Amino acid sequence: EETQLSEEDQEKISSILKSQLPDMGNFTVTFEPMDEEEDPLTITQSEFMRRMKDMAEMGGGPMSFYGEMPDSYNLVVNTNHRLVQKILKNADERLGDELRQLNSEIKPLKDEKERINEANKDKKEEEMAQADKDNLKDIDEQLNELEGKKNDRLTQYGKKSQLVRQLVDLALLANNMLKGQALDKFVKRSIKLIK
Repeated sequence: EETQLSEEDQEKISSILKSQLPDMGNFTVTFEPMDEEEDPLTITQSEFMRRMKDMAEMGGGPMSFYGEMPDSYNLVVNTNHRLVQKILKNADERLGDELRQLNSEIKPLKDEKERINEANKDKKEEEMAQADKDNLKDIDEQLNELEGKKNDRLTQYGKKSQLVRQLVDLALLANNMLKGQALDKFVKRSIKLIK
């Protein structure tokens, strides 16, 4: 399968989904082009880490430090699923102008950074002109600020989206990771959506 999402689209989806992920470990968002009929979101855990944590719980010994490590999960996004496309479309409808404005400010900065790096690619850091070092520092600060604004807007949008919340909860439920109050909220939200 070929992915229908550009790299920029994947960054948007990643920021939106991370806004709804629970604080129960480290989640890495990955993208895979799968069949449209596959689940939109799937949560997986590294088999190696799961086994090491199980061994640490059973006996400790040299494996005990694995038990203290936070759980690590992959949130796999089916890039070809229509609901993932819908999340992206809705975000573009709501935030399109703002994101285009931010991207128009980010692009020339990235181009300038690339130009400076290309001009100095054969030089060691101490051989670079001080003006280039200062420019790179200023560009990095501006890029961090603009990328932060962009990420904040996507995160705020994701926190308010019932579709995103529902899809993340379904992925958690499929892995028996949705419990207590979160499960209760999911059931109530599901009933509202059915009405």
